[in-house]
Amino acid sequence: VVNLANACHAQHFVSNLGIAHTRWATHGPPSDINAHPHTSSGLAIVHNGILENYKALKERLIEEGFVFKSDTDSEVLAHLIRHIQSIEPELKLEEAVTLALSQVRGAYGIAVIDQAHPNTLIGARRGSPLILGVGNDNFVLASDATAVVGEANKVIYLQDEDIVVCSRNNGKFEFKIKSMRSELEKVTLRADSEESLEHVVDESSKLNVDIRRSMKNNTKAQIVYRVMHDLTLSLDKIEKGGYEHFMLKEIMEQPTVLRDCLRGRISDEGHVKLAGITLMEEEFKNARRIIICGCGTSWHSALVGEYLIESLAKIPVEVEYASEFRYRNPVLFKDDIIIVISQSGETADTLEAVRIAQLNGCKSFGLVNVVGSSIARATDSGVYLHIGPEIGVASTKAFTGQVACLAMLAIDLAQRNGNMTTGQAREMAHALLETPALIEKMLSEENCEKIKRIAATYRYAHNFLYLGRGFNFPVALEGALKLKEISYIHAEGYPAAEMKHGPIALIDRMMPVIIIAPKNDATYTKVASAIEEVLAREGCVIAVTTDGNDDLDEKCEFVIKVPDITEELNPLITIIPLQLLSYYIAKFRGCEIDQPRNLAKSVTVE
Repeated sequence: VVNLANACHAQHFVSNLGIAHTRWATHGPPSDINAHPHTSSGLAIVHNGILENYKALKERLIEEGFVFKSDTDSEVLAHLIRHIQSIEPELKLEEAVTLALSQVRGAYGIAVIDQAHPNTLIGARRGSPLILGVGNDNFVLASDATAVVGEANKVIYLQDEDIVVCSRNNGKFEFKIKSMRSELEKVTLRADSEESLEHVVDESSKLNVDIRRSMKNNTKAQIVYRVMHDLTLSLDKIEKGGYEHFMLKEIMEQPTVLRDCLRGRISDEGHVKLAGITLMEEEFKNARRIIICGCGTSWHSALVGEYLIESLAKIPVEVEYASEFRYRNPVLFKDDIIIVISQSGETADTLEAVRIAQLNGCKSFGLVNVVGSSIARATDSGVYLHIGPEIGVASTKAFTGQVACLAMLAIDLAQRNGNMTTGQAREMAHALLETPALIEKMLSEENCEKIKRIAATYRYAHNFLYLGRGFNFPVALEGALKLKEISYIHAEGYPAAEMKHGPIALIDRMMPVIIIAPKNDATYTKVASAIEEVLAREGCVIAVTTDGNDDLDEKCEFVIKVPDITEELNPLITIIPLQLLSYYIAKFRGCEIDQPRNLAKSVTVE
């Protein structure tokens, strides 16, 4: 982005309208030729998403004489809009965009400009997120509200099939939002059918004069009104604040954001009450089971949630990868509840899990961080994390925020269904309130320096193995994910007891093994046995255990001590040193920590 800014500055551009896109490569490698915008005779487009039928469209556009410069699917849309305009020049730009979008299958968040309309910016979305930022004398289209902080003071979250037209006429800024849903439903022609491309606009086709006349005559009926929200984010929330990387900042601010997450949800008497649960109290009370869907870090927090809800509230829980859940024809009952977890609230596969819940008559409940996001709007109820923007691609504070919310949810459900007494719930709630201070202790300069020394020792390792049991098994998975995400070291997480079913074959002096073994874990003696098995094979053990436990000091290469807390809340504490270890190893290796290769913060495509 800096290189692009410098190139633009060198060209001395003067303009009041522009579009750009930070591309996550799907079709074609990262290169100048594949970079956005894509153009067609003075029309330019940026596109976030995947057009599934782009090959068929591309073939027919080539037959029409269009020349493609890139490997992308996005360029197809630019030429398709231009083709429609060339046949029907009387169409307004937004009408041509609507007709073009009716021919594509897949997900898109787009912005379109045209040299012939120098004061018009058009945006549209389906599947991929798109927001409109409104300033005092400007409009900004973006995929996330954090991108418009400092440029806008209000935002509108566009819905699927929305098209927004922003214009400046005689110095006056105006916008209108229309829903394309009814128009797209009218169009039955698909570009990968046997019909020719001319039928998109030819009067003899299924998209006939009557449909086009209907589109023109019903402009007022198509206009929709979306809620405008005040943008409460400030620049200091999305800046590094003196830290070298966003990831380190977000690790260090976990005590503060967890206090924000818990504030107002646990009374002084230790009573937990989540408004989102109250809205669905009967459904949770009568739930046959709870299914939790997530991806990546959210899937790991979902596993912790499974242990918490089953242990405290005694409700059966299943955890699913959202990407698998959507395609495996799951057997669902109307009294199932689908909980979906996503930091951004825009994860495509997780959003699809909500649609599947709706199709099967199930209630859905969201745990998201971004207010007004697609999942927040689509679910029947939910809970916001309130942890502030997370900028670093490798999630840290979102994991602890999700686990904290799942702990409150489990306590709340257990109180409501009678599986926890008032005293038990109060004790657990007070322990949860203590976690920010315990994390603060873990983040002391002394502890950070110790973990930095461990990182220096193992920075050249090629593989890591992470082991844990019970509540700490998901922590092992999350720790391994953090290391591989930002340091590019291969790492795997396993239940400690599963080591002897295969991974033990990998153990040697060159294989560091991180074992999470808090003394208060019900399976501590079993995990201690796993440590002995690794040591017997000359493996290097880094143990994470509780303060006051000296059993492992003489046996392990390194021992990291964490504060003691009730077993159910161990993941909130034991994950902290693993986050720091990943960060420092990546820093020693010179990796791009905040923007690791091939990864995106919000995965808005399948």
